[in-house]
Amino acid sequence: MAVLIDLGDPRGLDDEPEAGPLVSRAARRGAALVAVVLAGLLGLGGSAVVPPPPLVLVAHFDPPVTGPVVLSGDLALALERRDGGRALLAIDGGAVRWRLPLEGLSTEVFSAVRAGRTLLVTLIDSAAPAEMWTTYAVEPDTGTALWQARAMLLGVAPRAAEWTAVLGGGAEREWLGGRDVASGRELWRRAMSAPQGWTPYRVGPDLAGLVLFETAGRPQARLLTPDGVLGEPRPLPTGTEGMQVAANLVVAAYERDGARRIAALRLPALEPVWDVAHPVGGYPYYVEDCAPMVCVTDSDRVWVLDPADGAARWQGQVGGSYALAPGVLVSNVNERPRYGVLRDTVTGRVLLRLADWSVIEHDGRSVLLAYVGDDRTWFGAAEPAGSGRPRVLGVGGPTLDRCWADTRGTADAGLVVCQALLGGLDVYRYTR
Repeated sequence: MAVLIDLGDPRGLDDEPEAGPLVSRAARRGAALVAVVLAGLLGLGGSAVVPPPPLVLVAHFDPPVTGPVVLSGDLALALERRDGGRALLAIDGGAVRWRLPLEGLSTEVFSAVRAGRTLLVTLIDSAAPAEMWTTYAVEPDTGTALWQARAMLLGVAPRAAEWTAVLGGGAEREWLGGRDVASGRELWRRAMSAPQGWTPYRVGPDLAGLVLFETAGRPQARLLTPDGVLGEPRPLPTGTEGMQVAANLVVAAYERDGARRIAALRLPALEPVWDVAHPVGGYPYYVEDCAPMVCVTDSDRVWVLDPADGAARWQGQVGGSYALAPGVLVSNVNERPRYGVLRDTVTGRVLLRLADWSVIEHDGRSVLLAYVGDDRTWFGAAEPAGSGRPRVLGVGGPTLDRCWADTRGTADAGLVVCQALLGGLDVYRYTR
């Protein structure tokens, strides 16, 4: 049975000033006390050791260094755009570790993945006349280019003591292939026919295969493994127009006898598991992976389906939503993009109202937040399963409200990189 969630009062609390983020009075008194103590210690001529705040600015890079930025471990990957060409910059804390000259004029960093001792970076050039994707394999310590391919990296998979990089290339998605990550040696390649599409299927961070969607004749799906083995085709319902991989399922939407329905096949065997009435009455709608559930959304509402049987566990008019991390959904993002509500994906329960905070990223442990006002930026963190308001990590300069963070959450310290208001990038380090 679906549960209609009480969405509560969408407003923030009334006792907070408009010029700053929502922080409790106790936290503000604590911050003021810390400031007084720091001032007193500084007045002692540096004789006392003052611990650093949780977040500090470690570097500013003037233009032509610019975003978007992709973080991978201890490196922040950005672009340096000069009249003479473009270069990929690997920023390690407050310094540039290496530069890699690039081709193209409209290049942006798209993704970065580490596989063994190799860093794989995919860039996109929207002005390229043909293939817009290029993937570079580099040595992460020196930036030495090991190999490159005019293709998009779709994922990496372990192979004995090695790694396989699965790539897709061609202006019209014409081929799929696998390469040995360390050497760049091509392991396999498969041509794609025109009425085919693919969607990555992952188990954890690794690629477990690609689900191919074939529309010539009756719609069908099949699994292509990272080592190039093509599985048997599995029929999809007649009239299927598209599919999505969500919660280890292939989810297909279709129409039968004038009624819209959703069917699911369990990966990796592609065995049918359920077929239910579609919860959305009109178009457009989207099926999304919101682990551990399946989300069906239109522009304003969300229906959250149980992957076991397709039943709607809850629904609500949430003002737009997206999956932030496993078990965490961000809602209320349509009308006020800077206002969000963190919800438990399984139950719809409100975990935290962010008020004027905007979400940067989930770093694997906490939700990193930013608030821009009065020519400065407050940074904060919140634990979705906890209670209370976000804790302030530190204050930085004004930004364009575009920040990036590492999502691994495995180290005691992390990086946040923001597009500075007057150009360039600000790099912050914070302790978790």
